[in-house]
Amino acid sequence: MANRIEFAVLGPVTARRGGNPIGLDQQERALLAALLVAFPHSVDIERLRALVRSTRAAEGNGQVADGPDALEQALERLRSRLGAGPGGDDDALVREGTRYQLVVPRDAVDSARFVDEVRRGDAMLERAPDAAADAYREGLRLWHGSAFDGIPTSAFLETEFIESAVARLTARRFEARIALARAQLAAGEPASAAVEGEALVVDHPLDERAWELLVLGLARSGQEAHALAALRRCRAVYDDGLGSEIGVGLRRIEKAILEKDVIYLETAEVSPPPILPGSNLVLPGTRLVDRERDVARLVELLEESRLVTLVGPPGVGKTRLAVEVCRRNEMPDGPWIVDLAKVSDGALIPSTIATVLSLPGVGSATHLAEVMAAKSSVLVLDNCDHVVGYTADTVRAIIEHCEGVHVIVTGQSALGVAGEAVHEVTSLPVDGKALELFAERAAGVDVTWRLDDKNERSVRTVCTQVVGIPLGIELAAAQLRYMNEAEIADGLAKHMTLLHGVPDPQIGPRGRMWDVVDWVNSLLSDAEAMLLRRTSVFAGSFDADGAAAMYEFASETDVSAVLTVLVRRGLLRVVPGTSPTRYRMLASIRQFAREQADDAESIAIRAAHRTFVMARVESAAGMLRSARAGHALTRLTEDQAEHRAALESAFAADDAHYALELAGYLSWFWYRTGNVGEGLKFLRTALDMVAGDWRPPEPRVMARALDGLSSLTYLTGDAAIAEDAARRAAHLWSSIGDIGEMARDEAWRALFVAMQGQPEAAVEPARNAVKVAAEHDSVWTETEARTVLGLLLRTIGSVDEARKELRAAIRVGERCGHRWAVTASTWGLMKAAADAGDVEGALATMRVLRAELEEDDVISWLVMVHSTAAVLASAGRPTDGAVLMGAADALGAQSGFLPTWIDVVDGPIEAAAVHDALDDEEYEQYATMGAHLTREQVDRLVGELVEGPVTEPR
Repeated sequence: MANRIEFAVLGPVTARRGGNPIGLDQQERALLAALLVAFPHSVDIERLRALVRSTRAAEGNGQVADGPDALEQALERLRSRLGAGPGGDDDALVREGTRYQLVVPRDAVDSARFVDEVRRGDAMLERAPDAAADAYREGLRLWHGSAFDGIPTSAFLETEFIESAVARLTARRFEARIALARAQLAAGEPASAAVEGEALVVDHPLDERAWELLVLGLARSGQEAHALAALRRCRAVYDDGLGSEIGVGLRRIEKAILEKDVIYLETAEVSPPPILPGSNLVLPGTRLVDRERDVARLVELLEESRLVTLVGPPGVGKTRLAVEVCRRNEMPDGPWIVDLAKVSDGALIPSTIATVLSLPGVGSATHLAEVMAAKSSVLVLDNCDHVVGYTADTVRAIIEHCEGVHVIVTGQSALGVAGEAVHEVTSLPVDGKALELFAERAAGVDVTWRLDDKNERSVRTVCTQVVGIPLGIELAAAQLRYMNEAEIADGLAKHMTLLHGVPDPQIGPRGRMWDVVDWVNSLLSDAEAMLLRRTSVFAGSFDADGAAAMYEFASETDVSAVLTVLVRRGLLRVVPGTSPTRYRMLASIRQFAREQADDAESIAIRAAHRTFVMARVESAAGMLRSARAGHALTRLTEDQAEHRAALESAFAADDAHYALELAGYLSWFWYRTGNVGEGLKFLRTALDMVAGDWRPPEPRVMARALDGLSSLTYLTGDAAIAEDAARRAAHLWSSIGDIGEMARDEAWRALFVAMQGQPEAAVEPARNAVKVAAEHDSVWTETEARTVLGLLLRTIGSVDEARKELRAAIRVGERCGHRWAVTASTWGLMKAAADAGDVEGALATMRVLRAELEEDDVISWLVMVHSTAAVLASAGRPTDGAVLMGAADALGAQSGFLPTWIDVVDGPIEAAAVHDALDDEEYEQYATMGAHLTREQVDRLVGELVEGPVTEPR
């Protein structure tokens, strides 16, 4: 079309009509960028005010003026520039009420075209790689710089929305480049793949897939010397940057080039991403040596018994073997691995598993089993020795209720659960595979290393000293960076003699493994040994910033250098694909390192860890009440193991006030993620400890903890206790003059009163909370209070006033970035429209709600689907409603959180409305159809039901 309008964000943000650029000033381009991030959904004008700086052109005095109307005027200018005129047929920017939306074909936006081309390439990659390569090239050709380039950050009031969009598109571009090079290799274009691979390693020097594509492209195009040179570059990059060796995929390619194995080079596949999709399983970077019989046997045992426990001493390879079995055992819902070494309190095992599996609301073993009942997966519970009894209880519940779930447990002894199959993992034979493993790891350190007559005796001595334990062999081989085989053998022998005098067969594999770690530790400098001890406090992985916080008087740069040495020594491992780089310590090494600290240092280390965790949580908690809430939730989720460790550490040290403060900061996080049982456990323990402490709690800390107790108890349906906690918190906030927080508690108290059957009595307190919050300019509280008031007004039949308050809540929430309140208010508007019989209005509001929901907000999404089912039933579409109701119930059960728990008044009414619109047989038929859908399928179905079918990419 000659007058077609097109938008570009894959480079400078631009708009063109008929191929000609449309002139936009800085503010108009910033507004266009915000609208394009939301495309194809609409955006409320208040949201735009919260995102884009509201300024007008400089006036005569040189000052920049701004005001409440400036942004609206800029939007109208943008509408005029993009469209043919007000109300014109080809208006690209449409206003409906307070919302603006770009209404253009999907292919008019270059980012949407890029995504569609990549999807088209993905669909053809296996069967038609040449056509797939064309699709990837077509998509990548749309890029002309960095995404959303050219708009200064000063144009925005809030930058997270644009930063998130840039990150998503940039990650997708990288994956498309990887896929293009793979397609070129498969289509017989190795030279082109090498060119793309070279560009990739320049941009992403620590991505092994990029290096594999470069090396394979060079090798297949006859450039073996250049391929080996690229491998040397890669080794240097990994050694200098991380201290680690290259992965198994690159080493296998390297071996094939050196041995001129043409067949392997022509058929080799690029390694998959380090973490499997739909799983948390990190693929190993090394080859598994001499475990084929074990793997085959374990696969058989899993089919026969569903519970297999791998027993053996530390370092023998139980975890590695379990990972390999999972990698070869494809199941729809996993596999998943849960490191129980991070759990100090066995009662937290169910919620820890639930966190890994993204199942909010789970608190007990029985509940976990009920939630997992529909899943088909392999679950690995790793390192259970310190919580054997609790592990056994959890496993019993899972095995009893979850027919599709197979469990692998690792430890030094069996659980004693009925039906358990026990498989003993033994050391490698010293005269055979132990030497092969040393050679494999040695070649990872030095590509030129070979097992031969000159070094075989020393290697055999090393393997004998470590009694064939794989981790001991790997640690010994890692020292080849610093000494030769003879020096390693001699050093080990002298160390063992120093420890035990003469060889003692009573030491056993576990003691010998401990001795090997002790020898490597003795090779460290004082600074290196100190950092190993201090970072052993981390329950999960950590970055250089975390390590620096544990390491007194050292800069992050100095710490990074020491971390690299510890990786080279084999005492730390790099977590693949992390940026900034994160490190982890194997459980057996962590246990050793912790025991090297004396009592005074142990106390200091744990105190430093608590200080670090508090600072991280306090920083993130501040963001939870801002437009950066999504970023804060992600960061807090990554750190959950540290939260648990810090709280348990505080309980052990009788530091009740620290525990209360940390639990209070975490309470909104627990609420948003549905970790109700865990949150209540920690909060109640902290409150009980403080009650028995002679020191009175700081009022602000106590009030925040009571707020957490109130909100989490609300999610359990106990409105009376929730109200009492909110009342006590409100009194404390009032006593210290924080009127905004007091008003927030009064608003929530009103809701809890209504839940106890007194909605009329609740309205006036909620109205007063709105008034107080507005008078004190407490916008966050005002948003929540108006949300509560609107929901209460609706329940007493004041629908028009309810809509007014909910719309006001949305306006305030959009301005202050309170996304949760905006979502809740929009949900209330949807219900109010349905109450008034305005089905079309309810569906229109539902479209807005669907666009507003944050991706990780499972609870709100379930409630939205549940309510949409009732609206569809009232619109004369009961079968569609039954499908969605069945899906909401099934996915809610899997997630551990049912919509009726939070929507205690309307939830049962909605369910009855859908059920009563059909006879029992029909309802079951359609609800069963919905129960088999995934979340992605349900979300797509909801979109089609309320917005129409989505056009598939060509």
